[in-house]
Amino acid sequence: MRNWTNEEISRYLGDEHGCWLSHSLDEEVRNGAASGGSTSQLLINLLERRLVDGVLVWRMKCGEPEPVVEPFIATTRDEVLQARGSKYASVSYPQDALPLINAWSGTLAVVTVPCDASYLRRKMKASPALTAKIRCIVTLFCGHNSEPELTKLVVRRHGLEWDDVAAFRYRTGLWRGRLTIEAKDGRKVDVSTRSFTHYQNLHFFSERKCLNCTDHFGYDGDICTGDIWSLDQKNEDVKPTLIVAKSPQGQELFAQAQQNLDLTPVHPRVVINGNSRGMTYHYNISARAKAAKRFGINIKDPLKLPVTPLDELVATVGIFNFWWSHHPKYKHYIERLPFWAVKGYIYAFKGLQQFNLFLYRPFPPTDKVSIIGATLAGNRGAEAMLVTSIGKVRESLPGARFVIHSYFPTEDRELCRDFGVEIVDASPKMLVLQYFPVAVADAMLRKVGLAYPRNLMPRGPRELKESRALLDVFGVSYNDGREKFLPFNVLSNWPAMLMGTPVIKLSQAVGKYEGRLTRTIGKWMLRKCERVFARGKETQKMTEDVGIRENLDFAPDIAFLYEEKYSLTDENTDYAAELCAHLDGLRAKGSKVLVLSLSAVVKKKCDKSKIDYVGSMAKIADHFLDRGYVVVLFPNANREGKDTLHNNDLPLVDAIAAQCHSAKADAHIVKIARGLNTGGLRRVLAKGDYLVASRFHAMIAGLSLGIPTMVLGWSHKYREILSMFDIADWAYDYKELDVAKVTERIEVFIQSSDEIRRKITANIGRVKGLAQHQFDWLGGFLRIQANVCTTDEPG
Repeated sequence: MRNWTNEEISRYLGDEHGCWLSHSLDEEVRNGAASGGSTSQLLINLLERRLVDGVLVWRMKCGEPEPVVEPFIATTRDEVLQARGSKYASVSYPQDALPLINAWSGTLAVVTVPCDASYLRRKMKASPALTAKIRCIVTLFCGHNSEPELTKLVVRRHGLEWDDVAAFRYRTGLWRGRLTIEAKDGRKVDVSTRSFTHYQNLHFFSERKCLNCTDHFGYDGDICTGDIWSLDQKNEDVKPTLIVAKSPQGQELFAQAQQNLDLTPVHPRVVINGNSRGMTYHYNISARAKAAKRFGINIKDPLKLPVTPLDELVATVGIFNFWWSHHPKYKHYIERLPFWAVKGYIYAFKGLQQFNLFLYRPFPPTDKVSIIGATLAGNRGAEAMLVTSIGKVRESLPGARFVIHSYFPTEDRELCRDFGVEIVDASPKMLVLQYFPVAVADAMLRKVGLAYPRNLMPRGPRELKESRALLDVFGVSYNDGREKFLPFNVLSNWPAMLMGTPVIKLSQAVGKYEGRLTRTIGKWMLRKCERVFARGKETQKMTEDVGIRENLDFAPDIAFLYEEKYSLTDENTDYAAELCAHLDGLRAKGSKVLVLSLSAVVKKKCDKSKIDYVGSMAKIADHFLDRGYVVVLFPNANREGKDTLHNNDLPLVDAIAAQCHSAKADAHIVKIARGLNTGGLRRVLAKGDYLVASRFHAMIAGLSLGIPTMVLGWSHKYREILSMFDIADWAYDYKELDVAKVTERIEVFIQSSDEIRRKITANIGRVKGLAQHQFDWLGGFLRIQANVCTTDEPG
């Protein structure tokens, strides 16, 4: 699927208030429908729910000199079903439909093609009575319409004349569908709909007005419906229909008329991806206007779109076929073409259109923001920074689209439930094999005035190239003792820099830079960043001391600004509620709750120092269990179902609980044993009275919630945050993990908790204000005005 930009969605689709893949659950409705019967079911629901008194629909009328469709107002289910199926014959809305509408005394839903919806909307603006009568305009996806002569040509190719036809249906059934003809003498024809649509899609015998139209979906409709031509739908047992709510009124009506409809919400990109060739040809009136001059045809161009040579070539084929099929001297040759030649012609034309879609991007993204350095799965502190960054940017740029360059892409895709967020693979392997070589090639080509075709780029680098900026939310980078991560730190930023995408390092710890390698690489990369936000004053001073000043700023941790509404995942919410209820029950009995935030990172560091982390934490837990406390084993990094300790504290929960021998362990130890996102973890943490944190963002969560917090960590990054609350003395290094000493310190910490809580409460508002500074700056940096226009707004 192509990653259509928000500007492309706005241009092609117009307003939308929800999109769905759908089909009728009523087999009788589906039988005889062109797709999944959704349009018919929707109209039936509008009638049966008494949301309208009638629906204006169209049926094929045989027995006339020309193939025509006639409008009628259906008031029953059976009458709606008479109108099932596609119709490709021309109509005159002013002459055929408007008199019926004016004569109708009740309320109406009307079915139209997009151009007639615009005509009707203009009439409604001039007539309050008409506006009150028409409750809903349902538009059908429309490539263009055809003159009656095309239908007669297809009938003749199957050995009949139009005068012989008793019944005619353009399309019913699955995927491309079947065209059926019943003759008056009993003969029947049942062939692929392609026997008609191959001609139609080549624009043979297209109506003249269609040359001037850019509206594929119905800018002026309330609800639009139509086919999806994505290959992944080809073999479905029921052919789905796309439904789009186009206006607030349409959204409200559709919410009330969903009975007997199977609905799957989809992103608008699914809609336009399933109509990409016809939609883009339809919209690009500028290319048609340019091509039409060769044939003496005048087409007004209200959009003034950029036209590439390939755009013009595609348009020339369509305009030539229109000209050919309307030329009295040459049009009869079309019928003489063998069908294999027509088939080859349409496949060549579609191939040309598809190549054009692949090669060119007329509306480059202006709304895309990339993020790297955090994932939704695993480290929930990283998740808190990630989702908060997205939520805060959306407050400045409501239409922004986000791309997470993730080192856990599969897990993140499974968790993410936000249509505005894409996940791409930025694992170390992909950074080495795709991002870096593509970025180098792109930079070299730009130096000689050439461009790397974006649609030839792998997905990850292409998304990076098309982004307004890359937001780096690594918690810590360029840090002594973490030299093995330096290549990852560099490759996470350098490709964006090579491709010209600004890199902004949002609030994080950088340094120490005492090691020559860390200092050299850190200085080189940080100078290339658009902006670097130091998470604490120690980080800021160390970075200034190595010469980084002009692009350096200060902002406390992003997660101070976390709100649960920013969450992109929904994980085990019932389990979190059960834990909270259990803790409420224990607290109601008078127990105090001590939360021990565990850390696989600290455990690994303890292992290197020959410190028994698991055994020590179990003994500390036992001590407080014996004292009557409830002890919560808190994994701020969790990957449910994984045994690894990489970004995963869950195995430590079980290991420490297994070594707790207090008689009160069974009743008073609370294990978080499943995957919870930041929202779920904070709901549980809020039940705590005291927090001893070994995870940095567990500390941030505790401070944000006003819980007395002390730290058993491994870096200056803890101390510089606690210092903002005037409680830096409560930060201890993991090397001091002696059970007796730590137990004593926790006892003193608990005795001092009222004073600690007071300091946290006094400072949290100021700290959050300082954290907001980075997003105030970022909003100004990213803010742009998208150039979006429809046919009613000339570019």
